[in-house]
Amino acid sequence: MTTAAVCTRPCVAGASGPDLTLSTDHVAGISAMRRRLIETLRVRGCAEPTVDTAALLATELLSNALKHADVGGEPFPVRLDAYWNACGLTILVTDPDPRLPVASDTDDDAENGRGLGLLQALATRWGACHVADGKAVWCQIA
Repeated sequence: MTTAAVCTRPCVAGASGPDLTLSTDHVAGISAMRRRLIETLRVRGCAEPTVDTAALLATELLSNALKHADVGGEPFPVRLDAYWNACGLTILVTDPDPRLPVASDTDDDAENGRGLGLLQALATRWGACHVADGKAVWCQIA
């Protein structure tokens, strides 16, 4: 069964801007972004389970954006914004492809296709929405 992602906006109301913004245009840049996110969360005193979950979900969102976005074969940037507010930690990844992610059933032996399932299992809330220059996929971690 295939289902579309929830199309709601994350709880970042009142935020003057992200607390952390990182970007890359290639898969090799994801590991540096993950390290920077981990360092920032630890400096802010986040508990290790939150840090681990955030690192895993950020990596998944970034790699999916770089792997699945279709912008005509040209290199493109993806951006990660992290917000801390009354809703907890919100991670928002944007890319220029307006197509929203779609979850699908995955065989037990499949090497891919579990990313949205990870979001469903580990995030407090998650969703996807259109933005002016593509889409944003986000998750909240309490």
